[in-house]
Amino acid sequence: MIIEDLKGLLKVVNEYDDLQYLFSVIIRNAGPTIEKHKTSSLINFSSSNRNLNNLWSMYKDQVKDKLDINYIELKKDKTNTFVLFYNEQKIEQRIRNNNNMEFLKRFGYNELMDINQCLLLLGKRFQNICPHEIGIFLGYPLEDVVSFVDCPGAKCKMVGYWKVYHDMEKAQMIFNKYDEIKYSIMQLMIKGMKPSELLNKNKLDLVSV
Repeated sequence: MIIEDLKGLLKVVNEYDDLQYLFSVIIRNAGPTIEKHKTSSLINFSSSNRNLNNLWSMYKDQVKDKLDINYIELKKDKTNTFVLFYNEQKIEQRIRNNNNMEFLKRFGYNELMDINQCLLLLGKRFQNICPHEIGIFLGYPLEDVVSFVDCPGAKCKMVGYWKVYHDMEKAQMIFNKYDEIKYSIMQLMIKGMKPSELLNKNKLDLVSV
């Protein structure tokens, strides 16, 4: 993202009303998830940034009506709300994968738990610290999540949407795809399309790349 584009985006975003501003934060951060290329995206709505914590509480029902994906509040306090936006089918595939489940069992999950139960346990564990297994829910490669957890002193090959310890070429392709989606969304916003329009199910093909 070049400086001129960033300046243009900030100028547009700062002129939004509160609801459009909230929509813009969601679509800019969870764009790859909304576009069904990513399993899920974690967003922290903080009170330090235009009081997003309050805006989320006020408008989350309207956000739900616009989204073609689900969300769950993993943690909420007076200043922050951590929300996981997710594609239900993709996250179920991640959980039902045998290798992923074997890893998740280390943290209290099991095959008999449905998606909601797994997400509730994730939220419960999130209350004290961001749990390492969240990488599975976010769609990170299992081998990279395992290396991050079991080998904290190991040097990763690259850092992008996650720390990459193994297949750097594949990870770079994924990172590029996510970046392309976000850049496309940014360009449409600069050109005048409102975030609420981009979140409309009928407009999703406009941001596909």
